[in-house]
Amino acid sequence: MRAVRDIKRPVIARLLGLPDTPAVMFLVFAGGGMLYFFTLATIAYFLYFKKFKNRFHPDYELDRREMKSALKWVVIGIVGNGFLMLPIHLLIAKDYSKMYYDVADHGWGWMFAQVVLLLLFTETLIYWTHWAFHKSPFLWKYVHERHHKYRVPQPYSALSFNPMDSFLQAVPHHVAAFFFPLHAGVYVASVTFVTLWAVCIHDRVSFFRWPWLNYTDHHTLHHWYSDFNLGQYFTFWDRIVGTYRTPTIDYDDVPEGIIYRPPSAAARSTAPSALTPGGAQPAE
Repeated sequence: MRAVRDIKRPVIARLLGLPDTPAVMFLVFAGGGMLYFFTLATIAYFLYFKKFKNRFHPDYELDRREMKSALKWVVIGIVGNGFLMLPIHLLIAKDYSKMYYDVADHGWGWMFAQVVLLLLFTETLIYWTHWAFHKSPFLWKYVHERHHKYRVPQPYSALSFNPMDSFLQAVPHHVAAFFFPLHAGVYVASVTFVTLWAVCIHDRVSFFRWPWLNYTDHHTLHHWYSDFNLGQYFTFWDRIVGTYRTPTIDYDDVPEGIIYRPPSAAARSTAPSALTPGGAQPAE
């Protein structure tokens, strides 16, 4: 029996040849996650906010106090999430989930089908979790409000979360393997890509637009006015529930490749009329 479990060791342990002890798993997921995120965020910040600032964000001015706060809460959020997620990782490590490693176990048909199912699964759970954060005064104040302190998103604010917020929005990616067979490679791709996506939708640079994709322009609008465009990757739940808002702006007024410029403090109260017909009210 032990030999079978050795073959089905957890993803990271199997790939790196590490023991599946709680301490090692925490260091791998929290430490590795932090290194990965800071690498992505630093590249995005350097390119869009420093090197090519005049093209992408000519109006951006570094707020050192806000940046310090964002960096602090990234560390707090990732470390806290690492502790909270540890029981789930241990259950996966002990082979209590449906995670598998050999494509032949379920075939190539399921290999592709599970990607679609995983996207629907995570999109649904994350949308309704995010919806609850915005509708419940308690959850807003004690869980989610921290992330909305940054009205003008930038790469480092992407994972600037209260630890419980980070955990609740990440957990669907990690518990999916308890509901249906999930290949380890798909799992790793899922948790890796969602971090990349988080950085992309917070850098305020959009190179393409698709109305069913909750990309940078939609998420910037979410940070400005809070209560809509709540989806993870897509907008279908927003459209069904009525929380969808189409970003509208005169694209001739902005550099190529960018949707929004951050409004000045004085202009924030009037910015809705420039973005949404009828004027949505800014978040408090």
